[in-house]
Amino acid sequence: MEKLTESEKIIEIFFHGRGGQTAITASSLLAEMAYEKGFKDTIAIPIIGAERRGAPIMAFTKISKNKQIKTYDGVRDPDFMIIFDTSLLDIPKVKETIKEGVTIIVNSPKPINMEGLPSNIKIFIVDATGICINRGFMHSSGPILNIPMLGAFGKVSGHYDLNTVETVLKREFGNSKLEKNMNVARDAYESVKEV
Repeated sequence: MEKLTESEKIIEIFFHGRGGQTAITASSLLAEMAYEKGFKDTIAIPIIGAERRGAPIMAFTKISKNKQIKTYDGVRDPDFMIIFDTSLLDIPKVKETIKEGVTIIVNSPKPINMEGLPSNIKIFIVDATGICINRGFMHSSGPILNIPMLGAFGKVSGHYDLNTVETVLKREFGNSKLEKNMNVARDAYESVKEV
């Protein structure tokens, strides 16, 4: 079977978060940012069930540079994983979704425990929680993690930049929240690092 080039491939992103951490919103916003940046097709696939605040949740995004996305099922072999809470890595069902060759972005102020993870993965960390606390980017149940995690993803993946983030956030949330949103996106974009 012939290997697809980067421009022909559908890029798949798997989000792991907890209810209330805004991972489902992040999935949708990532699709918009990729489309804004010129991807031909994008789709966000939330998994919505009886989740309660704090319970593990999943969401998926698929983006394609040159072809239409014709599958609407969940992601099984992601190119990227965005993990909103390091405690999720202690759940066997979550750990099992980490496949060889994946690039992971984890909300963590320090390197994570790599025990039991495939050896040929790339791991990036960003202290999204710390950024949100420092910037006062909070709601009643805690930090609003979607925007800093998307800032970090833009930097790591190269699929969009801060100008794209700003365009989409302005359209989605208006000017009144733009500065706060961009502050946390920029902080994460500039501080995400490989471990």
